[in-house]
Amino acid sequence: MDDLIINVDALEEANQPFEADLPRDLLDEVLRADPPTEFHANGAARLKGRATKLGRKVLVQARATVPLRGQCRRCLKPVMLDEQVDLIRSYVPADQLPGRQEHHAKGSEASLDPEGVDEEPYEGKEIDLKPAVREQILLQIPGSPLCGEDCKGLCPRCGKDLNEGDCGCDRTALDPRWAALKGIQLEKKKEK
Repeated sequence: MDDLIINVDALEEANQPFEADLPRDLLDEVLRADPPTEFHANGAARLKGRATKLGRKVLVQARATVPLRGQCRRCLKPVMLDEQVDLIRSYVPADQLPGRQEHHAKGSEASLDPEGVDEEPYEGKEIDLKPAVREQILLQIPGSPLCGEDCKGLCPRCGKDLNEGDCGCDRTALDPRWAALKGIQLEKKKEK
């Protein structure tokens, strides 16, 4: 296996093991693509998996632990995570996908075949795992970095880290944008 390419003709046995490097720059490319996540790669990762060939179909099962770093959304402290990414895909030659031949023959929209939903097409003799790896990384990382679910964040007045203790600031003060509403008194309607 060269990078994230599997040569279908080179697969000889069931559960044939493979490994691929996921360099830091590749991980950062995935994490910083549009729209970017709030994480950066904290190093390289190694994808380890097995490929099983069934005729021209190939089942790929792989796993990698991706090191991430970010800044806590609440207190701005550095956050380091190791996120496990799992990949399970079935690849089928594009010309063998159900509905694909009818689509080319009739020139119309192909209907969705429920049996082929979990199958990815591939062309020629090689399967490129890069799109599937990208997708799984983005699906399995957390939405925002947090140092902990119970993080109290920073005081909006003085900026002290509230995880280290209370600062004594009065945080009950009204936002000046809402101050004008404080004087409004609503009249209760009388029922007839």
